[in-house]
Amino acid sequence: MPIRSPMPAALGERTLGKYRVGKKLGEGATATVYEAVHPDGTKVALKVLNEESARDQEFLARFKREAELAQKVDHPHIVGVRGFGFDQGKFFLAMELVEGHSFEDEIERKRKVAWRDACRWVLEIASALEAVAARGIIHRDIKPANIMLSGGTVAKLADLGFGKQIEGSGAWEQLTMSGVAMGSPAYMPPEQVMDAKQADHRSDLYSLGATLYHAVTGRLPFDGRSSQEVMEKVLKSEAPPPRTHFADLPEGIDAFIRWAMNKDKTKRPQNAEEFSRELRAVIERPDDAKRFAKRLAAPRGMPVWLMPMIVLLLLAAVAGVTVALLRG
Repeated sequence: MPIRSPMPAALGERTLGKYRVGKKLGEGATATVYEAVHPDGTKVALKVLNEESARDQEFLARFKREAELAQKVDHPHIVGVRGFGFDQGKFFLAMELVEGHSFEDEIERKRKVAWRDACRWVLEIASALEAVAARGIIHRDIKPANIMLSGGTVAKLADLGFGKQIEGSGAWEQLTMSGVAMGSPAYMPPEQVMDAKQADHRSDLYSLGATLYHAVTGRLPFDGRSSQEVMEKVLKSEAPPPRTHFADLPEGIDAFIRWAMNKDKTKRPQNAEEFSRELRAVIERPDDAKRFAKRLAAPRGMPVWLMPMIVLLLLAAVAGVTVALLRG
């Protein structure tokens, strides 16, 4: 059944559902976020959909799905969702109120983030992805803007709106259209650019690697004048090694990021546990690029002696067949 569209309405007497609405915290293209208070005194962030977004059935379903997915996971490094509701013609999502700023804000303020701080926050998000994966959920929009820094020190993963639950099917699956790239192009792996349905847990780890790239270099791994241009680069080009932008970055950290961003998902970290284990190891020995040498080695071509050998064998086979036919 389609969710009915709301009638235009103001916030009434500054309440929505059981929440008393306070100051506006921010506003985007699809929603406005307010500080609000639950009857028990708990402060929350209330994301209220604007009228245009609330009339879009697909977007509304995705908004509702964010609540359903997030409520399945309780983790210290995931922004908690308290509930979803409709009141006075408004659809809203009640979330944990994170006092702080986004990882994106941190990068913009500092140009580049100290690599040890960036790695620590990325490790915290990797632990969140491990919990998400345990529930069969793929985030599909890992990027600095979706990572909050609570108190400026603790990383928390936000926005499961693009998330996909891989166990089962139904309405959640139908929200992803073949050929539509869901997420932010600069951080998306090639398989997700080609088709969002091809994204899996390794895709989230690529995006987390791209987030670390941006944080420690202050540069996007891929940029362009349009999303299409960025996506073409993701598919056809290799990102410059991080040390190209920041020569003082330890070689081991550079190598780890390139491994995490391998275009071939079978050659990047295969799960969040492996990602975290290797990142912790390289934090302890930041100049140990040899650890990733085999993982980053280009596939070997055919040995120079092999082709002539194949040709000789083929000629011998042909000659043998020819002789047999003549004798016959």
